[in-house]
Amino acid sequence: MLQRMTPKDYSEFWERESSQFSSDNIYAHLSQIVPTEATLEVGCGAGWSTLSLATNRPVLAIDNNAYLIGLARSRLNTHGVTAQIIQSDLFEPSEDLLKAIEAFQPKVVVGWFIGSHPDDNDKRTPADLRIDEKPKVYRENVEDRLVALPLCPPSVEWVHTVQRGAAPPGVSEAQIKDELAKEYETYMFNNSGFTVTDVQVLDWNQGATPFPYVQTVRPDLPAGKPKPVIISILARRMANV
Repeated sequence: MLQRMTPKDYSEFWERESSQFSSDNIYAHLSQIVPTEATLEVGCGAGWSTLSLATNRPVLAIDNNAYLIGLARSRLNTHGVTAQIIQSDLFEPSEDLLKAIEAFQPKVVVGWFIGSHPDDNDKRTPADLRIDEKPKVYRENVEDRLVALPLCPPSVEWVHTVQRGAAPPGVSEAQIKDELAKEYETYMFNNSGFTVTDVQVLDWNQGATPFPYVQTVRPDLPAGKPKPVIISILARRMANV
């Protein structure tokens, strides 16, 4: 079952999890997918993702977890890399964040491995959902905001979202990419002015983390053990929209 965690507990978990992503060069790979333009990062996490982005582009990052922001700022300082990080709730953006976005004029918005501690999940999802259903709905609620004001002003040309998932046995990578593109066009990018331009399915070394992830059972998929994967979805704003 899922673990209940405080914001501090969550920051310590994500430090371990994201360190593994960094060791596996996941962040380095993801940072190469998006254009090297001014980037708004929604969720700095423990700073590994911010570090990978900020090495070759301006970055404005936000997070609502003070413990994670402390880790991120320390990590950037250790590596001699700069990025602006603002503490704010993305669902209720602070005046400081709104002013920073207006001044920054991002060309790219990224939301990688969107998630939060249970209090956030409870606050931003329907009360009647089971605890194991809340993280997915929370992620989708955040993704909807990646393509809307104020996080996505007219200056934004690219949106990149990344999530953890599972590839069913017997389903080809081409099929997975096609289904994912259709899914994201249907809900996240529907009437947003953006269209999916690239889908990548990357290996995920899930066994390297002790965190007990829960996979939702789907009877419509082939039987067998699914393969842990990381899913990258890149979209571009369509011209004349």
